[in-house]
Amino acid sequence: MNRALACAFPGQGVQRLGMARYLQNTNSWRLFEEANDLLGYDLGKLTVEGPVEQLNDTAKAQPAIFVTCYALWDLYRDYYAPQIVLGHSLGELTALAVAGAFSFADGVRLVARRGQCMDNNGEPGGMVAVLGLELSAVQELCAEISSNSYVQVANENSPQQIVVSGLDDGLELLSTQALARGAKRVVRLKVSGPFHSSLMEPAASKFADVVQDVPISACKIPVLSNDGYTLLQEPDQIRSNLVEQLVNPVRFVASIHKLVELGVTDFVEVSSDPLLIPLARRIAPNLQFSLVSEGGM
Repeated sequence: MNRALACAFPGQGVQRLGMARYLQNTNSWRLFEEANDLLGYDLGKLTVEGPVEQLNDTAKAQPAIFVTCYALWDLYRDYYAPQIVLGHSLGELTALAVAGAFSFADGVRLVARRGQCMDNNGEPGGMVAVLGLELSAVQELCAEISSNSYVQVANENSPQQIVVSGLDDGLELLSTQALARGAKRVVRLKVSGPFHSSLMEPAASKFADVVQDVPISACKIPVLSNDGYTLLQEPDQIRSNLVEQLVNPVRFVASIHKLVELGVTDFVEVSSDPLLIPLARRIAPNLQFSLVSEGGM
């Protein structure tokens, strides 16, 4: 049987103290030194030593994740020849950099500004993860609540894990009703805004100005968009997608089904910790899964 490989990159939530410690004594640590000069602060020290409050701040968490995952890719890239790459939310930018859409330096600048735009969005609200209800049930709840407040499905992470963005009163109402309808748990996420919803329009507008100034090339490897079906390759298409991604849902379930449809057999997560593998395994258990991190595969 012919094997077909997809490499995937995680988004916000994978950050933790020590996430880049393994990379310190490798040649790939040079990427942190380059990022330090671009960002104006010691990103490497932040990922290893903290403080954790800064590492969890959206404006710094996003560069930390991007550089750590890109450096892991840089360290192990000779072992892999993926037919397709993808990323979850922020991870899509890492995938685009790996695919050659923009340089590492431009990626650092882009991700830093993305984090700042999202962190300073100015819109109230947040996100909750609903565990144990199917997508259709959560969508029905969102439709019911939208007459009184605003809530929207933001991440379709697995058949039993749906993330909703919205205004605080809407999220409180959704949490209560989801539990009443059989959800196992509803967890408020530690994020600074209602990401991947129309409430992020102000951030998307600011980010669009940033994206216009970044040189973008055609991808050398197809990048599967967060919409779950579009293969990103051309510069204009990538530019539009980078902006639209902030207000559109992350359809990870559809993305994994698309990989299977395209004949992918092996799923490698390029990350310090397995964030996507547990989700993907629930969607397509017949894929072969591995993690690129300490010690490689």
